[in-house]
Amino acid sequence: MRQRRWGKLKALLLVAITYVFAKFQGGFSSWFLFYSSLVFLVYEVLAYFLMFSTLEVERVIDRNRLQDGEDVVVTVRLRRKIRFPLGWHMIVEPLPERLAGVYEPHRQLIFPWFKKEMEFRYVIPSLPRGFYRLDQCVVSGGDFFGFSERRKVFSFPQEFLVYPRYKEVTHWALGDGSFSGNVHVSHKRSDDVAAVRGVREYQRGDRLSQIHWRASARGTGLKTKEFEHQAMNQAVFFLDVEKESYQGQPVQLFETAVRLTASLIAYANRNQYHYGLVYKQNERISIAPALSYTHFLRVFDQLARVMPAGSESFARVVGREALEQQQGVTLIVVTPRVEKDLVHRLIALAQKGRRVQLFYVHADTVISQERRRALQLLGGSKISCTSVHIDEQEWKRIGGA
Repeated sequence: MRQRRWGKLKALLLVAITYVFAKFQGGFSSWFLFYSSLVFLVYEVLAYFLMFSTLEVERVIDRNRLQDGEDVVVTVRLRRKIRFPLGWHMIVEPLPERLAGVYEPHRQLIFPWFKKEMEFRYVIPSLPRGFYRLDQCVVSGGDFFGFSERRKVFSFPQEFLVYPRYKEVTHWALGDGSFSGNVHVSHKRSDDVAAVRGVREYQRGDRLSQIHWRASARGTGLKTKEFEHQAMNQAVFFLDVEKESYQGQPVQLFETAVRLTASLIAYANRNQYHYGLVYKQNERISIAPALSYTHFLRVFDQLARVMPAGSESFARVVGREALEQQQGVTLIVVTPRVEKDLVHRLIALAQKGRRVQLFYVHADTVISQERRRALQLLGGSKISCTSVHIDEQEWKRIGGA
């Protein structure tokens, strides 16, 4: 700031000195020097005011949805409406908060001269799963001689998501085996009235032939027929995001839980099963079971954003949210902590006829006796339990007690 102020004073001082020199010295050379300094001063004034008055800055991200570990290419364009010779521009792109300690902010030096449009690209490599926001772009500029310098912050927030990288599951068996292998139930049976077991709220993607017009006419919104095979092929994932569950554990443990959930959801989507997602971080997220490309993106959007920052007990979340799910829906619980309250609640759900499957993600070399007894107790209540270690590389076949 001090250098910019002194630069302006130096330019004015130069004109004043040449004027005084021409006044006392006289002659062609002295006045020529003075008028030359006036031209120089006019250039400095024009450069100062035109530096940002006609400058437009645009940032373009090559895509707004990526997968864990991929690179994002950012393009920054600068446009000017008039051709005026400028010395330089320094563009600084601050990184998102999560990357601030990993990479340095990108800096690019450009010499505009008479150019009306300038462009450069940079890469943010190997992005981890998460939600990212690019906001400010800081542009500095100056003249050829270093007398004037200005700085301006352009704000145009842009967001992008990095989805968890999931593994391909070829076989997933639930406790009763009804949701396993490559079994498909033909959707043509959807029109069989004998297979109707109830109604549910209309979801985007439902066919017109599935709408229950009589229930919809009661004035509570569109209702869709729910068929027996649809209820048997629905799963709701309960992801443990309680902060206490991951304290003292490796950072990658939560990423393993998210990656496992994403892998199972991708399997369900590929085999055309309806699936939903429930967790409680700062806000309650409850996505009802559905099946469509839009629904897949909606669920993965949440898996990209989720962080282990929940304050409410995961056992209470499961106990409360499970009651909101319809009978016949399979409850998939993914957690790194099998504590007493959670065990009691899952057993109570199983005793009420709910199908429950527990995925225990852990970083222990050997599962403790306490954890093993809890898993055996759940298995005795017909709850399918699967242990997944943080270092496991392949999840081709998942299931079993």
